[in-house]
Amino acid sequence: MIQLNFLVIPLTLVLALTLQILPLPDWAQIYRPDWMALALIYWSMALPKRVGLWFAFVCGLLIDVAQGTLLGQHSLALVIIIFINLNLHQRIRVMSLAGQAGYVFVLLLINQTSVLWIEGMLHRNTPLMAFLGPPLIGMMIWPWVFILLRDLRRKAQLS
Repeated sequence: MIQLNFLVIPLTLVLALTLQILPLPDWAQIYRPDWMALALIYWSMALPKRVGLWFAFVCGLLIDVAQGTLLGQHSLALVIIIFINLNLHQRIRVMSLAGQAGYVFVLLLINQTSVLWIEGMLHRNTPLMAFLGPPLIGMMIWPWVFILLRDLRRKAQLS
């Protein structure tokens, strides 16, 4: 039987990219969590030797191409937060899910600040809830993302 465990991480990132670009109504668009950032935070925390800065860079480029944003905009933001996560992953892994959710909120806020900083340089205005909405929603769904991806990682026997 062929082992396809090596496809688990790329398939979850493809799913995150799909959720990232899935069309939503205008009122819900500003509350969309950054699915790719959440997936990359989990994988770089759980398997830091496998998922690192190159994964973040390539995934950011894929988001930029899919959304039609400035090339490198999301790559920069994802590389920054994954760099932070790789340096702190051992401390964060032992925290409770509530503590991790607070940490994830800070990372998502840094990610959002980086992306919107570039948007601001391009003279594109962003409402306040578009700034705070995605990190807040990401923090609230982090426990479910963590449990789902952890169970998937254990079933695939990735270590």
